[in-house]
Amino acid sequence: MRYPLITIFVVLLDQLSKIYIKKFYFENDIYASSINIFGNFLRITYIENPGIAFGIDTSKIHFLITFLTLIAIAVLLIYTLKSFKYNRNDILPLSLILGGAIGNAIDRIIVLLPHSNYNGVIDFIDIGFNHYRWYIFNFADMFISIGLFIIILESLKNKKNNIEK
Repeated sequence: MRYPLITIFVVLLDQLSKIYIKKFYFENDIYASSINIFGNFLRITYIENPGIAFGIDTSKIHFLITFLTLIAIAVLLIYTLKSFKYNRNDILPLSLILGGAIGNAIDRIIVLLPHSNYNGVIDFIDIGFNHYRWYIFNFADMFISIGLFIIILESLKNKKNNIEK
């Protein structure tokens, strides 16, 4: 029963952090400036990403991307529910991925609402050294990546075990 709670936790952490960051940046009128958290390595930099992963601009087809995201969430939810019966090893990473997908989908839906003051998915975690930076991301992106990483590790482990047999 804990896995739905993991998905809910991911969604809540993602959305509450985005609300807080947006409110903080706009109250202090510091849009697109960075705040160092752990030296220059970890910074908070508020942006609204109108596209998808790695800053790929999809703003002209935002409705289509949102629709496809909702379909992917539905498929992922069905697969996760079926995994309860057949493959419990996948439930944790799938719960993380599902929570992240829902978190970013909420932002995409908000952008579509009339009078929305969102221009895209809110990203704010900024890591790197000096001018060598990774793409700015959020907790949803982080949990999707962690979930995928776990699935890849499990897949490699299973492949190694099958070869050794």
